[in-house]
Amino acid sequence: MEKPCVEETLRQWLERFLSDGADRGIVVAVSGGADSMTLLHALVSLREEMHLSLVAAHVHHGLRGKHADADEAFVRGQCEMLCVPLAVLHADVTKEARRGEGIEAAGRRIRYDYFHRLAQEYAYPFIATAHTADDNAETLLLNLARGCGLRGLTGIPPQRGKLLRPMLDTTRAQAEAYLTAHAIPHVEDSTNAADAYA
Repeated sequence: MEKPCVEETLRQWLERFLSDGADRGIVVAVSGGADSMTLLHALVSLREEMHLSLVAAHVHHGLRGKHADADEAFVRGQCEMLCVPLAVLHADVTKEARRGEGIEAAGRRIRYDYFHRLAQEYAYPFIATAHTADDNAETLLLNLARGCGLRGLTGIPPQRGKLLRPMLDTTRAQAEAYLTAHAIPHVEDSTNAADAYA
């Protein structure tokens, strides 16, 4: 049986979480990578049909120099083309890391704090991130390796407060196929290929 396309999976997922008549404003986390570009473009394709209001959020972590600058410029260009407003945070994650906090944890905290501030500023009830089924599987394996309890074996929750993860039923391969089918560009973060942050 053929799997539903990314847009159909996303539509079905959103219909489960967005109640009729409710405000459908969404802050969309966009790094420029394959998963987030799939999420952004799929949400834009559903924007009119599902009465969505979107604002993209990009965080420049101050870690990758000109590569991060290029990622920001790329995301800015895509958002302009799609007529999606973009909000960008420039942070120095190394400086802002708290005592005993690793760079990855500091970056995550800074990102989510920013997404929540934007949701409050725009009065949007939701924040969408592009975590996929692959991310969920990786989280489960990392939690197992760390010797977590039963709570860690649940993986990434599909919703936590304002946070929505509408691509948890989508694999990374499906996301990449969607980009290819629609000729949608994306950027590759070289740190994704390294296991140092794990």
